[in-house]
Amino acid sequence: MTTAVLTRLAALGALLLLPAVHAAETVSALGRVLPVSGIIDLSGPAGESVEEIKVAEGDWVQPGQALARLSSHASATSRLKQAETDLASTNVRTAKDVELARARVAAVTTETTFAQGRYERIAAAKNSEFVSPDQIEDRTLGKQNAELKLAQTAQDLERAIQDAAKTVRAAESEISVAKAALAAAEVASPIKARILKVRARVGAQSGGRTELFKIGDTSAMTVVAEVYESEALKIKTGQKAVITSSALPKKMTGTVTGVSGIVFRNTIESMDPNTSTQGRVVEATIRMDEVSPLDRLVFLQVDVTISL
Repeated sequence: MTTAVLTRLAALGALLLLPAVHAAETVSALGRVLPVSGIIDLSGPAGESVEEIKVAEGDWVQPGQALARLSSHASATSRLKQAETDLASTNVRTAKDVELARARVAAVTTETTFAQGRYERIAAAKNSEFVSPDQIEDRTLGKQNAELKLAQTAQDLERAIQDAAKTVRAAESEISVAKAALAAAEVASPIKARILKVRARVGAQSGGRTELFKIGDTSAMTVVAEVYESEALKIKTGQKAVITSSALPKKMTGTVTGVSGIVFRNTIESMDPNTSTQGRVVEATIRMDEVSPLDRLVFLQVDVTISL
C-alpha cells in the first residue's frame, strides 16, 4: 500500500471521528403578505349612494381624511349650517333675555332701597304728632311689597339663566347631531394608510357586503404564516424567518413577533398535489426587515422557513 493511499485513509478516519454537525432545525409553513395594520375594509351606511370618489389606488391618506362623498352630504351640510345659524341666534336671544332679567333685578333693587329708606324715616318719627298710623302702615306695606318683588325678580333671573343654558345646550346638541350626520355622509380613513383597492363607483350603493375601499399601512410589512398545530409550540417570538416566492427577486428575512393561541383550519392551500389541502394551524406573525417590494404584493402567498 502506497504512502499516498495511507495518508488518505488516515484523513478519512480523522473525519469520521469528528462530531456530526446537525443542520439547524426549522419549521416550514405557508404564509401571506399583509400590511402591518392588516387589511381594513371600508364601506358606507345602507341607503346611501356614492357621489364622489376623492382618492385613487396607491394614494396615502391621513386619519379622518375623506375618501368618498355620499348622497346625503348636501343635506347634511345644509343641516349643519342651519344648526350653526340657530346656535348663533340662540346665543344672542338668550343673552338678551338674561340681560333684561338682570336689568329688572337692578331696577327693583333700587325700588326696594327707596322703599326701605322711606320706611326707616317714618319709623324713626313714628312718635311724632305729625306721623299718623296710616302713614306708617302704608310705608311698611311699601317696603314689604318691594322686598317681595325683589325676591320674585331674582327668581326670574335665575330661571332665565337656567332656561338660557338649556336652550343653548339643545342648540349645541343639534350641531353635534348635524356633525355626526355630515361625518356619516363621507367615507373616511381611520388611520394613516395607503389605498390598496378602490371598489367604489359613482352612483353605486354604499351599503351591502362589498366594501368601497381596502386600505392598509404599508410603511411596514408582515407575513402571517400558518404553522401546523403539531409544530405550533416550537414557534416563539424573536425567532428568525426567511420567506421565498417566485414573485420575489430574492429571499427576504423577518422576525416572529407574535403567535396566535387559536387553532383553526388553514386558509392557505399549497399548490403541491402531494400536500394535504386541509389542516389545523396557528398563525405566526412575522415582521419583515424590508418593505419593498412586499408593499406592492399584498396577499402574496409565500413559503416560510422559521429557524428554531
